[in-house]
Amino acid sequence: MNIGLFLSKVDGSVSKVIDLKQVATHFAGLPLIKIYDNLLSTSAQKEIAEEIRRNNIEGVILAGQSPLFYKKVRNADKIFDILRKAGINSNKIAVVNLKEQVALPHRSNSEEATKKAKVLIEVALEKVRMSKRVEHVGVSPKKHVLIIGSTTGGLFAGQRLAEKGFHIFYLNESLKELQGEEKELLRPTLAYLRNNDNVRFIESSINDFYGYPGNFRVQLANGEKVRAGAIILSIQKDLGYTAKLYPFLRLEKDEEGYFKNLFSDTATVETAQPGIFMIPHADDMSLSSIISLADSANTAVNKLLDHGDIQHELFVSEVDKEVCGGCGTCIKTCIFRAAELDPVTKLSSTNFKRCVGCGNCVSACPTGARDQVSATTKYLISAIKILSSYSSGNSPKILFIACEGCGYPSLDYAGKIGVEYTSNLLPLSVRCAGRIDTQLILEAFNYGFDGVAICKCHDDHCLNIVGNLDLDRRANLFREVIRSRGIEPERLRIFGTTECEGGYCVENAMKFIEYLKGL
Repeated sequence: MNIGLFLSKVDGSVSKVIDLKQVATHFAGLPLIKIYDNLLSTSAQKEIAEEIRRNNIEGVILAGQSPLFYKKVRNADKIFDILRKAGINSNKIAVVNLKEQVALPHRSNSEEATKKAKVLIEVALEKVRMSKRVEHVGVSPKKHVLIIGSTTGGLFAGQRLAEKGFHIFYLNESLKELQGEEKELLRPTLAYLRNNDNVRFIESSINDFYGYPGNFRVQLANGEKVRAGAIILSIQKDLGYTAKLYPFLRLEKDEEGYFKNLFSDTATVETAQPGIFMIPHADDMSLSSIISLADSANTAVNKLLDHGDIQHELFVSEVDKEVCGGCGTCIKTCIFRAAELDPVTKLSSTNFKRCVGCGNCVSACPTGARDQVSATTKYLISAIKILSSYSSGNSPKILFIACEGCGYPSLDYAGKIGVEYTSNLLPLSVRCAGRIDTQLILEAFNYGFDGVAICKCHDDHCLNIVGNLDLDRRANLFREVIRSRGIEPERLRIFGTTECEGGYCVENAMKFIEYLKGL
């Protein structure tokens, strides 16, 4: 398979620690290797697309900035559009975090940082080689918008969209009349909305929610079913209401427990869930700022729904029918009701409209019939083997398994705030803590790791709702199994964290290492 490796100096923050020329030499057997000052520059992206076509490249590795950078910084993800247009399937693209998880935490040891960079790139190569092409499904976007809440921002956003012919549904648990000065300023807007045939105000709550951007399906408590192309969240700071909405919307929360935007600097109205936008609320926010955010949400909705067709990639859980025993364990495990029993074959199947690809069902399946498209069990085991090949000095070697929700961001954050730690702490990213099963833990010890640390979301912060809780339920089983193999159960540690507690997670990992030194 032809794989291209594109290394980024990240404007010097990586190259001043990691010897990228040495890394490039190590992978000289690949058909294409290039080093750039920054992969996000205009010239670099143009050249990358040209090189992919010229060399018939089938898989790509971007080594430099964190995957979260491409997710959270506005338009940074456009590089993936360029790769796809050049013929690269999304599941054949891997991102290696050289900045936050190698260069910054190991800045005092260039030699070990360079050595670790090679190992992480080897893992990425394995992922690209072992991943199959992800399939797509097309959705014709509905020009319907569900606005949850009727705050000032939500009313202004809906008014703009209604003017453009969108059907607007306002959803509130209870409809309240506007008060005081706010009533005077919003009276004309509210009158326009109330008198518009394309606008409805609904007093109810959500009972079920699933689907794709362009076609969400919402079941309300009053029995109504609403179809919406996009969602705008416009609620006041209400922890109770946030808690009710959380299991359905699955948005990231801040340390206080409120929903937060994707990135406060450049992605103010975007959220972690595509197709769901929010208008941040603050009591001291000026009306002009609120209207500006409302217009931003309006623009984002227009951009999403102004397509003839939206392509969605099915990063879901798959079933091997040859292995499935039809026991229904995955159905009992899946909180999203994505696992179903085929009425004809009596075997498990996946409802792609509901599946979020968390992998909890994969860990629960007793026959190994289920697997993730994004990261197969075979790849994860191979990745553990590759990571085990790295060793530095006499420090215990730790496999640091981090969930994408909070664990991985916390490790990034530790690097950003200047925390230095041993290079023997080797990261492995999983979609959700619920994906971690006994097999992965045993393989880590089998390949020589001295300890396994799992960094998961705090309770009520897991984007997959119960992934972290299911991991906790399995923890005792994990420890009993490794004890039966003659391994000290305390060699497995589980930490809960949020994105901004990176120092906490790494600090506990370092204490874990000190504990292991004494065994």
